[in-house]
Amino acid sequence: MDVYRTPAAALDNLVARRLQPSAEFVGAARRALGALGTFLRERGGRAAAQPWRVLKIAKGGSSGRGTALRGGCDAELVLFLNCFKSYEDQGVRRAEILHEMRVLLESWWQKPIPGLSFEFPEQDAARVLRFRLASTDLENWMDVSLVPAFDALGEGCLTHSRVGGRSLGVGPGFQS
Repeated sequence: MDVYRTPAAALDNLVARRLQPSAEFVGAARRALGALGTFLRERGGRAAAQPWRVLKIAKGGSSGRGTALRGGCDAELVLFLNCFKSYEDQGVRRAEILHEMRVLLESWWQKPIPGLSFEFPEQDAARVLRFRLASTDLENWMDVSLVPAFDALGEGCLTHSRVGGRSLGVGPGFQS
């Protein structure tokens, strides 16, 4: 691949063919994240000692920005929850919420997404829950971080928020 000899008009095609993850993997990962978002919205922490629900999900990382590269990429799903009353409350309840989310994720993956595998790596960050989606051929993978967050601006405010011309809101299909 000689990018210097590639005509400008052919650069997009070169990037799509050689640098970006396969369309199959991207589609499977989007379906998985969409299904996960729906699952978390519907189930939430209903079984928790203090029930919680997802108000909004914002997507970030290279996958969220559309800059994912072949091999590995990352995605952050910031989950704005109704149970946090302040940043301090978020800090106090974070470990409990992350434990509940892990239990929910294990339940969610009982119906695997075709073409993907799912695993929890060692959890090294106390503020997020990490898991990995990988293509069954292990050619592509996505490290996903679930980040529970206090909705400081109020329920639903992200619906109309925009950064860099893109909506911060993430619908069930994560097609933003």
